[in-house]
Amino acid sequence: MRRKLKSGLLLMLAALTLFSQNSFAREAQTGIVTADGVNVRALPDREAEVLAKVALGTELTVISNESGWYRILYDDDVGYISKDYLFVNASGSRGAYVQTDGATLRGGPGQDAYVVTKLYAGQGVKVKAIIGEWYFAVANEQPGYIHRTYLTMTESTTAAGGSRLEMGMEGAEVKKLQQELYDRGFITKANITGTYGANTRAAVLDFQKAMGMEAADGIAGPKTLNAIYDSANKLKKETANLTKLKGTVVLLDWFKGGSEWLNKGARFTITDVKTGLSFRARRFGGWYHADCEPITAADTVVMKRISGGKWSWNRRAIWVTYGGKTVAASMHTMPHMSNPTRSNNFDGHFCVHLKNSKVHETSKPCPRHQACVQSAYKSGK
Repeated sequence: MRRKLKSGLLLMLAALTLFSQNSFAREAQTGIVTADGVNVRALPDREAEVLAKVALGTELTVISNESGWYRILYDDDVGYISKDYLFVNASGSRGAYVQTDGATLRGGPGQDAYVVTKLYAGQGVKVKAIIGEWYFAVANEQPGYIHRTYLTMTESTTAAGGSRLEMGMEGAEVKKLQQELYDRGFITKANITGTYGANTRAAVLDFQKAMGMEAADGIAGPKTLNAIYDSANKLKKETANLTKLKGTVVLLDWFKGGSEWLNKGARFTITDVKTGLSFRARRFGGWYHADCEPITAADTVVMKRISGGKWSWNRRAIWVTYGGKTVAASMHTMPHMSNPTRSNNFDGHFCVHLKNSKVHETSKPCPRHQACVQSAYKSGK
């Protein structure tokens, strides 16, 4: 009986081993390293210990995919390589983007081969195979060969539905992007260089955040480019808060938490609902409402633009953003009475009213201010 049981267990273990080996054989793939000095790490993390560095063209056995990483075998050790640096052809293609204008797709893997077509920075291609330092790729349905130095590989099996511009790219498409960012106020004219550097990345990141994009990474992918080039999208740097804050505006009673929230000394952002312009202000006093002043001379300039170039007692619907909250409010722009800060070029202070706040002179709510508070609330819903 014991012999039979032992024999049965051995057969089961053998079967499991064989199944495991066959399963591994089915799952294992070969990947080719696409850059020089690529790190093999102990864990799927860019901060993990580096086990080894592998050269361009090295073939590695891929065990599995793990969220942006390949688990691989290297010299009988198990490690991880970012998917950005390993070409695995099981799916038939890998997406890549051209780095610079004038890169050529050729009829063979060599600089002497005839030119099939010229490519531009940011153009998406499909890489089908790697032959030494050359990629066999398809661009605009035309097959050919392109040297690896002209491409940036991605994890995707396709080049995500269009162009993508990022750090290091150069060419007319980059310049076009920079011109649009300049027109929207996100970069200066000096940054229109045709080279996607740190300033362009920062400008794209600012634009993405202003648009409320989830994947704000400073890379101008298809969604970002569509938003930037959309003529119906009027987003500019100076009006970015208006777009970003819509849907977050709340009503807050001045006497039920409003005065404590916008405390004396608070520095906050005011966004004018009509123009979309924003400036910074500070509350320094007030009991029935907030007595405020622009923080700097530059803030005073924006405030005067909001007011049509001249100071006015006319009430305006505004949003006040402070401490992670945006509240419906009202203000006028006329400088009067106390003038705590001379350097801001605002000769006095102005008043900010929340829901149910009052005028100091009458100790009653101002109907015009309260109407603007309600208007600001409706506009921000």
